[in-house]
Amino acid sequence: MKYLDVVITLLLSLLLTIGVGYEDTIISVGGCLFLTLIFFSSKRWLKWLLIFPIGLIATLYFQTGYIYGRPNIGIIASLLETNKRESIEFLCAIPIKVWLLNITLLMVFGYYLIQVEFKFKWRKSVFIIGCVCFYFSSLSLFISHCYKSTEHYINQMDALKNSIHQSANWTILKMKPRYKTYVLIIGESMRKDYMSSYGYPLNTTPFLATTPGVFVNGYLSTASHTAVSLPRTLGVSHGLDLHPVNNIITLANAAKMKTIWLSNQGFIGKYDTAVSAIAVHASEKHFLKKGNFLTNNTSDYALLPLFKRALDQPYDGSKLIVVHIMGSHENFCDRIKKDNYNLKDKDLSCYLSTYNQTDTIIKTIVNALKATQDSYSLMYFSDHGLNNISTIKGKTQLVHGDLYKQNYEVPLIEIASDIHQHIMLNKQISAFNFMSIFSNWIGVKTAQLPSLNVYQLPQNKKIQVLSGNQMVLFESLKNDPDEIIHR
Repeated sequence: MKYLDVVITLLLSLLLTIGVGYEDTIISVGGCLFLTLIFFSSKRWLKWLLIFPIGLIATLYFQTGYIYGRPNIGIIASLLETNKRESIEFLCAIPIKVWLLNITLLMVFGYYLIQVEFKFKWRKSVFIIGCVCFYFSSLSLFISHCYKSTEHYINQMDALKNSIHQSANWTILKMKPRYKTYVLIIGESMRKDYMSSYGYPLNTTPFLATTPGVFVNGYLSTASHTAVSLPRTLGVSHGLDLHPVNNIITLANAAKMKTIWLSNQGFIGKYDTAVSAIAVHASEKHFLKKGNFLTNNTSDYALLPLFKRALDQPYDGSKLIVVHIMGSHENFCDRIKKDNYNLKDKDLSCYLSTYNQTDTIIKTIVNALKATQDSYSLMYFSDHGLNNISTIKGKTQLVHGDLYKQNYEVPLIEIASDIHQHIMLNKQISAFNFMSIFSNWIGVKTAQLPSLNVYQLPQNKKIQVLSGNQMVLFESLKNDPDEIIHR
């Protein structure tokens, strides 16, 4: 039986380590956890007081950890801000293999708690060694990362909530808008290398691939999750710090523009999500979803009538219309009306079809802008990219992550009434500079930040991105190339 107990304990340590996202260091942190479980099994109260509650949390986290990795501020934000429909979509998208592993973990964990017990002569020494091993184990790292991530998230949400009641301190030095209508479309989970407009061999973005515009090839999102990326893109930020009251909406308001926010992403309340805390500053807001369990899987196309009404509203000055779409959010097949490509890899086929759908929405909006015969400029970017975690050849599983360059390599595109060429600008630009780009775009100069367009921004080869809970060099990340097409 002792041999079986050793095998069970080893299996438990491996499954727990994989399930909390430390597979890359499984030998060291998993080994320490194995020794911890062996030593702590000598005292039943230790198993139930320490190992049981932490192990139970890790077991419940298993599906998230196996797919998305160790805890970070983005995962915490997603867990706390996700509505019930999105939770159901997440559970339905989990591969059977992960469910089976999770069930195996539950059984092994239960057996360990009830049956496994190793006796040691030197009890005090064993307890001390066990504590040291636990400190370096995967469960200790898991608790530490959970605490740090939650702390960062709470600080972010406190800053966003406080910004609701604060007045922006913009000092406007000059206002000279070039266009009558400004449209900012915020995409979701679209990495640029799957866009035909950026060179992908399948025609995923036919309109963008041929339309005149400026396409930035080298734009890097601030972070790898919507709730972390967008506050740092749409507001002044230099990393973990955040100044949310100084954001695109309050700047446009200070410039006497009419601001309208249209969204197909959930809105629980003005204090509840990072994005809604910025959107609440707009003079008009329309959310297709209210974030409760009755929330429908509303198509992005439903935003188009709202956009047309916003566009037709008379206004003497310039207007800013923000359109926040679901885009390529998981689950991909739920986002589209039809599969445009019918690839053998269904997940990839649906993902690419979401690109085609977003391309059609942008085309429709551009045509509506042209029909007004007023000057206009449209800017599109995606909040972050995804990476492929599938190990099966010919099968993709694209998910959120922060270890790959493609989690941050996203499109930044401007289409305007006075742009008549298709221009590809090969230049690395950080989304931390988006507020400067936005200020220049709407023709506003302030005392708070430089007003620079994508051409004027200096070339930066050492851009940092927010990965996990810390800023890291983008160039230090791994590569996740796009998948070869198999029909």
